[in-house]
Amino acid sequence: MSAVDDVIEAWEHGGWVAARCQKVNGSSPNPTRVDLVRGKQKLFLLIYAWKVTLEGKGRIGKNYRIQTTRSHSTDLLTEPNRLTIGFGIDTDRDVMAVFDGWTKRATGRSSSVHIERAMLEAAQRDGYAQAGPPWDSRAATRIVEPDNLLSWINKQREMRTAAVQPVEYLINEKSATVVVDLWSASPAAWLRQQDRLIIADFDNQTLLDTALWTVESVDVSIVNPGERYPRRRATFKCRRAGRVRGNAADVIRELSGGRNES
Repeated sequence: MSAVDDVIEAWEHGGWVAARCQKVNGSSPNPTRVDLVRGKQKLFLLIYAWKVTLEGKGRIGKNYRIQTTRSHSTDLLTEPNRLTIGFGIDTDRDVMAVFDGWTKRATGRSSSVHIERAMLEAAQRDGYAQAGPPWDSRAATRIVEPDNLLSWINKQREMRTAAVQPVEYLINEKSATVVVDLWSASPAAWLRQQDRLIIADFDNQTLLDTALWTVESVDVSIVNPGERYPRRRATFKCRRAGRVRGNAADVIRELSGGRNES
């Protein structure tokens, strides 16, 4: 059985029916469209799933990773009206971990999503655990209790707001173009169409603009093609949605990753 099969089986044991299971690319299970139904509850997912393994060379400690190999050479796929969710099966603890596939979509064909041992052990012990900031969250549950993930999964549908630190930006009266390096401004990878952003400086001390912007489109491009480690930038096309309310420093701290220490 594949890791995707393990995920589907876990939900079925929880009383859900997999009304649709469709592999997107031929025989490979990564990714698979899955419609889970239980009574009036429905989950429309695009599932990627792998085994959880120890972190590889170059890292110390005893944390884990999900190696995101897939059946296509492009970014992790997304589809309208479906959530792309990455699952990791930890067979040593009988635990299932999840991460947001949109946030990790542009990290490379075989990149790693890092999982803390402490979260896996807490899920084994307590039934559920969560770690990381909202823009890069992980959650885990015992495999026999998949319903523990429902709140986390449903939260991924909510509108997101983040502070981003642009490498360049252009503001007009009602629109803005904001270009962000995804390595140095990680909350930006979390933002989708119709989410919202504010623009802060790289020290996260001040706002570069006092507006709140709604994302109308987002495009990711590689700025160093041909190099071993691709560096990606996201270009956001935005429309003005309002103004930042409250103390700017507090808002930046909350929405940017907490790097503002003033």
